[in-house]
This record gives sequence, structure tokens and C-alpha cells, in this order.
Amino acid sequence: MTRSHIPLTSTLLACLALSACAADKEPQGGPPAAAGAPSAKGSAAVQPFKDDTDVPLTRQLGQSELTQAIPDAPDVVPGYYRGSSHKSQPGKADDCAPLNGPAPSGWQRAGRGEYDFQGSTLSRGIRVNVCQFDNAQNAKAAYGLWPDKDEVTEVKGSSQVGEESIFLAHSGSGGSVAGYSRSGTVVVQIHVEDAGGDPKDAHDVLAATIKRLQQVQAGRRATATATEIAELERAR
Repeated sequence: MTRSHIPLTSTLLACLALSACAADKEPQGGPPAAAGAPSAKGSAAVQPFKDDTDVPLTRQLGQSELTQAIPDAPDVVPGYYRGSSHKSQPGKADDCAPLNGPAPSGWQRAGRGEYDFQGSTLSRGIRVNVCQFDNAQNAKAAYGLWPDKDEVTEVKGSSQVGEESIFLAHSGSGGSVAGYSRSGTVVVQIHVEDAGGDPKDAHDVLAATIKRLQQVQAGRRATATATEIAELERAR
């Protein structure tokens, strides 16, 4: 080795030593990535989000977020298409009021979706109403007032949706079924006409709506569908 190379070699050895020391101080595998953040190893894949209808909705969603969470026609029971006023405007306070009464205390915003059945000559459809309140206590109070229990029978057997839920079948009108669920600060109502008293479709659309709200709350796109919920129920 020539004399001129000695200073350069010493400098390189010092740099390598400093790098090794820094590596010793770094926790194994590097600092933990934030939940949902891309992997530090160069992969852009987002870590899986384990959503469940038992997880309460607590974050106040903006109107656009609430609208995004409302299922689109392919997200509900197969055979339906968008109704004439589907998501065309934000929900109103009346959508959250029981039996045409005043809006419940703490009402913040609402969203709605309407779906008509393809090829039906009857007034057959599905309606979704979503209401968010300022806190869980007001949402719980509204949930207790919302279900219309006149001329209906509670239908048992469906798994719970959200923190509490109920399904009611009307004796007339083709056995239409209404489903109600509360998750944290949100109350959701589903009304399925011509259901023959079967709560299955009401349950699946209700659970899909709650799950979509959770996905939006977590900063993800709303992708849950009633078909996915039905498959999960069959797998139980």
C-alpha cells in the first residue's frame, strides 16, 4: 500500500465504525411502522385492517365520508339498482326523527340510499338511513325511539350488528322487514320491502353498511358488500 492511500483508508474505517455503532443503537428491524402505513422495507402495500361490526364508530365523519359509506347498488342484495334519489342529496334531520317527530338530541348529519328491484311490478325496494350523533349517549337514546313497533313482530335468529340491533317484520305489506343498529355515535336503519318476513337481506345490508362506515372511519375506501356478509354468515 502506498503512503498516499493511508489517510483514505483510515477515514473509511472510521466511517464504517460509526455506521456499526448507529446500527447497534437502532432497535432490531428498525422503528415500528404506524398502523396502516406502508412497510419500511420498500413495499407500498398497506397493512391489513381487521374491521369488525363490533368495533364502535367514534370519529365524527364528514358529510362526504358518510355519503361514501352508503352502499351503492352492487353492494346490496343482487338484483337491485339505484333508486331515483339514491345519494342525490345529504340526509335530512327528518331521516333521523322517529315517526315524523323532531330530530333527536345531538343529531349531526345523515345519509341515505335507495334501491329498486329490477323487473319488479310491485313497489319493491330497499332503503338505508344513516344518522350520526355528537356522542354515544344521544345515539343510544335515538336508537331506543327509532324502531316503529306498531303491527310488527321482532324476528329472532339474526346475529347482532354493531353494539345493539333489532329486526322487525310487518304483518302486512309483503312482510317487509326493518333492521336497526347502533354502533357508537351512529344509528343505521334498513327497510326491505316484500321480504316475506325474512330478515336475512335486512341483516346483510345493515352489517355491510356498518362495516363500510368503519372502513371510512379508518381512512380506507368503503368496500364491504352484503354478499360478503352473507358468505361470512354461511361460514359460521
